[in-house]
Amino acid sequence: MRERIILSATELFGEKEFHRVRTDDIAARAGVGKGSVYRQFGSKEELYAIVVIDGFARLQTEMRAALAEVSSLIERIKAVVTRTLCYFWKRRQFFALLNDPGALPRRQARRYLARRRGHTRLISELLAEGVAAGTIRSDLDLSLAAESLMGMIRGVNRYRDESVSLGDAVATVVSIFVAGCTRCESKHLASDARSGLAPLRAQTETCSTARASAKRVAIAHAPSETAGGR
Repeated sequence: MRERIILSATELFGEKEFHRVRTDDIAARAGVGKGSVYRQFGSKEELYAIVVIDGFARLQTEMRAALAEVSSLIERIKAVVTRTLCYFWKRRQFFALLNDPGALPRRQARRYLARRRGHTRLISELLAEGVAAGTIRSDLDLSLAAESLMGMIRGVNRYRDESVSLGDAVATVVSIFVAGCTRCESKHLASDARSGLAPLRAQTETCSTARASAKRVAIAHAPSETAGGR
């Protein structure tokens, strides 16, 4: 019974905002009485917290298993993005909680934050391996970079158009993140890769081309001395 309730709640909380999900709806989908939901979880808030925390735990287990199957940096980054987007793809409303853990009961909020920190720590550790291998820039704050990746995933999933495919979303996030984090010398990371869900194109500009382009833009917009630049 408990697992049926959690499964039903997971589906409903993923489909609707928290305040629009009624306990009656959860009970009906699980095929149990409303009282059973309260006896098992105490409140809708407690159930919501358990659903999200349990989801993060399962996601991290899946992610570690996926990382163990690949070795190259780009494939490992792709595994992180793919697994995270796969989990939240049909649960877009869950991302609202990522910015507002205060919506949870205090005890559950602490558990949630611990799980979330574990997720970003896993990404930071992956990036640290890249720094040690000389492929990831050593000047980056890896915790901040990990949070940036989570932010990209959250934004792409929550605000995407319905016509966007999961494969295209993965390709976009990985391409932008890899382009920003890798060292200039790591040009092999810009080659095409294949996603298990859709073609993943990870083509990135070389650093010299990007810097030259940025310099041209800066010069074009700089005020001239005759126009009051003195």
